[in-house]
Amino acid sequence: MFGVGRKGMRGTGSAIQRVMRIDGAVVPAIIHNMNYYFINLPVYADGLVDAWELVDRPLFEAKLASGWVTTAVPNGKDIHVHGLGAWNIDEGEWELTQHQLGELVQKCVRELNPELTNLYDFHGKTTKKVGRVNVSILGMSKPSPVRPKDESVLPNFARGNSLSVFSRERDGCYLADLRLFDDDTAEVGRLPVPRTLKRDELKAELAEGRLFTKPETGQRVRIHGFGSFRIAAERWSVEAQDLALEIVDVFAELASRPTSLQTCRSRYEAFVAEPTRANRDALRQAYEAVPEHNRMYLGDMDVKDVPIRMVIYGKEELENWSHRRVARQQGDTDLPTITVPDVEEGDDD
Repeated sequence: MFGVGRKGMRGTGSAIQRVMRIDGAVVPAIIHNMNYYFINLPVYADGLVDAWELVDRPLFEAKLASGWVTTAVPNGKDIHVHGLGAWNIDEGEWELTQHQLGELVQKCVRELNPELTNLYDFHGKTTKKVGRVNVSILGMSKPSPVRPKDESVLPNFARGNSLSVFSRERDGCYLADLRLFDDDTAEVGRLPVPRTLKRDELKAELAEGRLFTKPETGQRVRIHGFGSFRIAAERWSVEAQDLALEIVDVFAELASRPTSLQTCRSRYEAFVAEPTRANRDALRQAYEAVPEHNRMYLGDMDVKDVPIRMVIYGKEELENWSHRRVARQQGDTDLPTITVPDVEEGDDD
């Protein structure tokens, strides 16, 4: 007879998990969380929508009603695009109302699941209590772009990741979706006519400036099917060379090769274990190969890349640490600190 241990059916020797793959699509939207963040809004065949947390249809309607999910950025406000930049905008022309976005999401679900079967129902809440802590029921959706490799009924799919980029088209500048796949191809989407590129073609479009990161002040930017706006001022934006480095990293990750971030972390660990000048120089080389906008992710949420910068550029980099600056502004006398090894005596310049 099957035995059940003290932990029930999840006891040693019987616990399992399963992972479900659910078809989906993305539609453009804005998250209004103090600032305005443009996103690809993932919509899935089981009716779930990822508005920075997975929600079912009634909860998504509540997100729309509250303005958490919206369809416009007011003139004079900034639009933030993850991994690309932020710009102050004016002359915004937005195509969808809140109600129309809700209808678009519902249409997307129907196309993915015509009979609307097996729709997920949260029954009004997205968290559950584990012990004394509330945790997300489904966690992050972690959407993965896919592209069929053939035209069969059950095709094999290339899997990928996506970045945002600007694209010069015949009728103007678009905020496009750059989708990179593990078969060394790319799709440029969120355009009137999406296109598929081989990796060398992608490299050429970046070199020629058809794909770029810095629209000019005064330039009108279009978001296909969503709206347009004029750039009033740049707040920050990624450099073209950093986008190129990030693309290399995405392809490396898809091929299960080390990314520049992983290489840099490994070289920092090597320096800590053996703080020689050679290891410091190797760390510098690895750090400066990381896309600048991604360097903050080299450490944890608190220290970010400050320890690495202290090793490479000097201990005075500690003064740029946000925790230390805040503590000083608050008048604290016991300032937080970070300790890193010195280069071994006799091995310095």
